[in-house]
Parts: sequence; structure tokens; C-alpha cells
Amino acid sequence: MSGISGHGRQARVGPLRWNGLPGRAVRFLIDTDAAPALEMAGRDLVAQGFAAGDGSFEERLRRSDSEWIAHDLYLGDVRISRKRGVITWFVEDSVLEFLPRFRRAATPTLVIACARPTREATELLIASHVSVRGASDSNDAAPLLRRAWDVLEERFRADGVFISRETLWKIENDGSPASQKVVRDLLGWR
Repeated sequence: MSGISGHGRQARVGPLRWNGLPGRAVRFLIDTDAAPALEMAGRDLVAQGFAAGDGSFEERLRRSDSEWIAHDLYLGDVRISRKRGVITWFVEDSVLEFLPRFRRAATPTLVIACARPTREATELLIASHVSVRGASDSNDAAPLLRRAWDVLEERFRADGVFISRETLWKIENDGSPASQKVVRDLLGWR
């Protein structure tokens, strides 16, 4: 149970939860083609509660002649998470927070899943970027990401294509679609 109700941009977060410290990203090396691996990752992330982007990020990336293919997915919405008012003030830290209607909006989070072929294997990278524009400072996406990463590893192992999994604390600005520079420049995400 993740304590999240709703899906994607409309997700709400219940009280009494601890998200842990999972790292912000994961890198899989797998012995399969990049496109099917990315599609599997996208489906698993949507199944965990993220909403897929509108496809414009993939198109911009394709036009930039990148070696990567990618999907953008979202949890929470900046406009919703910043709404504060008298009702919110009364509800916070009260028993009403246990009712889904009164839960706070999920921290706006962008997740980039991207893949590319390398000489050794296919590299699949999944990274989260919490918005500084949102009202919450919580990492609400963490339990959903951990579940998606575990499901992907199980599937890759079952298919016999798994090579390795590495948890990362940050993504270098090396041109990867998951780097902060690329999401800022192509999506305007901050």
C-alpha cells in the first residue's frame, strides 16, 4: 500500500507515510532491444500510478538526433499542489486527512524512462525529478518507483535478459534524456 489515491496528475497522498530513501534513478543493463524494454518500463510505470506524457518529449528528442529513446511520465500537478486555503489549513493534521477527498496533492514529479543500445547491452535508465515549483517537499513517487523497478527486474530475470541493476543518486548532465539539463531545456521542468 503506497498511501496514494488517484492516478497521475490527480494523485493524492494520505497521512502517516514514510517514503524512504530509494535513490532518484535506476540503471538497468539488459540483453534485449531498447524499444521493447522502454515500452515495458512505460507500461509498468503507468500501472504503478504515473500518467504518460503527451508524446511531445519523445518527438523533440527524436528531432535532436539523440541516440536515446524516451518517455515522460508524471505524478502530481504543480497547480493543484500549490492550492492552499482555509479549508486546507483546517484539514491538515486532522482526522479528515484519512478521507481521500481531503488528502494533499502528490508532490509534482517528472519521471523519465529512456533507453539506448550500447556495445555491451541495452541501457535502460529511469529517473525522477521532483518539481521545485510544487508545494510539498516529500518524495511521494519513491514507493511507486521502487515497485516499478522491482517488477521490471523480475520480468527481465524471467525473460533471461537481465544483466545488472544500479541505483543512482543523480544523473550526470551528459546528454541523457533523464538529466536535469535535458528535462529543463526540452520540457521546461524545474
